[in-house]
Amino acid sequence: MSSFVTQIKGATAMGHTDINLVSENVLIPILKEVFDFQHLENLNYEKNNYPGVDLGDYQARVAIQVTSTSNIEKIKDSLKKFFLHEQHKIFDRLIIYILTERQRSYSAKSIENILQDGFSFDIEKDIIDYRDILYRSSFFNVNKAQKLVEILEENFSESPSLETSSDYFVSQSIQEAVHLNLLELSFPDTLYIAELDFLEESTKKKRKKRFVPKRKKVQKALADLGLRFSVDWECYENMLITFHDLSDSDLPLAEVIDLGTVTPIEPDEFYGANENQERVFKSLLRRCLQQKLYRRQVVWQNEVHQFIFAADDNQEIRKERWVGKRESDRTVYEVTKKDDGKVWYRKHFAFQVQFLVFNEQWYLLIKPEWFFSYDGYKPSFYSADKVDWLKKQEKNIHVYNHLRFIAHFLAHEEPSTLFKQVEPYPFLFIGNLVSFSSSPELKDTEWKPSKTNTNDKNDQDQLDFFDL
Repeated sequence: MSSFVTQIKGATAMGHTDINLVSENVLIPILKEVFDFQHLENLNYEKNNYPGVDLGDYQARVAIQVTSTSNIEKIKDSLKKFFLHEQHKIFDRLIIYILTERQRSYSAKSIENILQDGFSFDIEKDIIDYRDILYRSSFFNVNKAQKLVEILEENFSESPSLETSSDYFVSQSIQEAVHLNLLELSFPDTLYIAELDFLEESTKKKRKKRFVPKRKKVQKALADLGLRFSVDWECYENMLITFHDLSDSDLPLAEVIDLGTVTPIEPDEFYGANENQERVFKSLLRRCLQQKLYRRQVVWQNEVHQFIFAADDNQEIRKERWVGKRESDRTVYEVTKKDDGKVWYRKHFAFQVQFLVFNEQWYLLIKPEWFFSYDGYKPSFYSADKVDWLKKQEKNIHVYNHLRFIAHFLAHEEPSTLFKQVEPYPFLFIGNLVSFSSSPELKDTEWKPSKTNTNDKNDQDQLDFFDL
C-alpha cells in the first residue's frame, strides 16, 4: 500500500494524472474485498468520463469518487458535481477515496449547504484513504488477508516479473525512493479582499509624480497613523488581499480599507481567475512564509531572493537540532574572523522557494543555497566566489541532506530564542516531501564517484560545515 501511495504522490506532483485511471482499476478488487462491494464497477467504462463519480455498486447503492487531491475544495467540488448530475437519486452513499492522504480534519460546516434532499455525508466515514483499508484489513482472517496481499503483489510487487536469475532482470526490479524538492502546502479556505480607502499626500502640480507601488503607499498610510502590521498581505489594483479577517475593526489594516467592501472568498476564486491574479496570490504566499519564518530568525534577503538563517540572539554560531537518520545538530550560521579579531564574513545556510500548483494541490519548491554577508544581511564582497566553490564541492548526498534538513525545519515550528511562547503561524501549513519509487536503482557512488583527496585545510573546513 505504501508503494501504491508513493507512486501516486510522485506522479501527481509531476502532472502525470493518467495514473489515476489505472488506480481506479486497481482499487476495484481491493475495495470489493475490504468493504464487500461485490458489484463495484468502473462507471467510466459504462460512459466515458461518467459525471460526478468514478466507481459504483448499483446493488449496494454506493458511489466512489477517486481523487489524488485531498483539500476541502476538492471535496466540495465532488459533492457539487454529485448533486448537479442527480447521482443522489441513484446512490444512497458517496465515498471519496483519496489516493494520497486525507487531511487531518475537514470543516463539516463548509459542506452543509451543498447537501440536498436529506442526503447524509459523514466526513469521518465517507472521506477515506489507504489507512482505512489497512485498518479494516487488520481484522481479516488469514484467507481474506491473503486475497488482499495477492491483489497488491500483482500490481506493486518488487520481485522480478520474469522467472530468471539473470542479473539484468534482477537489477531492473530493485527500486529506490526518489525525492522531489517539493513540499505539500495548504492554507485557509477563506481569503479576504477589500477596497483600499485612505488619503494620500497631495503633490505640487509642477512636480513630476514618481511612481510609488501601492504596497508602499499602504505602509506609509499605516505609519502616518502610528500603526504597524505584519507583511502577510498583498495589493491588487485598488484592493488589499490577505488571510487575515479584514472585517475585524481592531485589525490595523482595517484603517486603510473600506470596511463595507470586505468580501470573504475561496482562494481559488482569486488565483484561478487569470495568470496575473495567480502571480499576486503566489506573492501573498511568499509573504506568509516570510512572516512564518521571521519568528524563527530566518529572514527574507531581498537582493538575492533567498531565505537566510540569521544569528539567533546575536550568537556567533547557530546550530539547529534536527532528525535525519539520527538526531543531530546542523550549523546554519557562523561568523568567521580575521587574525585581528575583526569579522571577515558571516556564512548563512539559505534556500530559495517557488510556489507551484498541480491538479489543484499546492506545493512549495525548495532549492538549498548558501549566502555570505558582512553584517548579517547585506551580501559580502566574497559571497559569489565562496558560494560558487561550495556548489562545486556538493554531491547529490549533500543536496539531499540539505533538502531533508529544510523539510524537517519547516515541518517543526518552534520559535527562536528571541520569540518565546509564540503561537504557530495560522495561515500556512507545510507538509511532507513528495517522494515515489523508481526502478532501476541508480547508485551515485558508481556513476559519479566522489573526490577522495582534499589538500587545502581551509577547503576541508568548508566541507565540514555541511555537517553530514
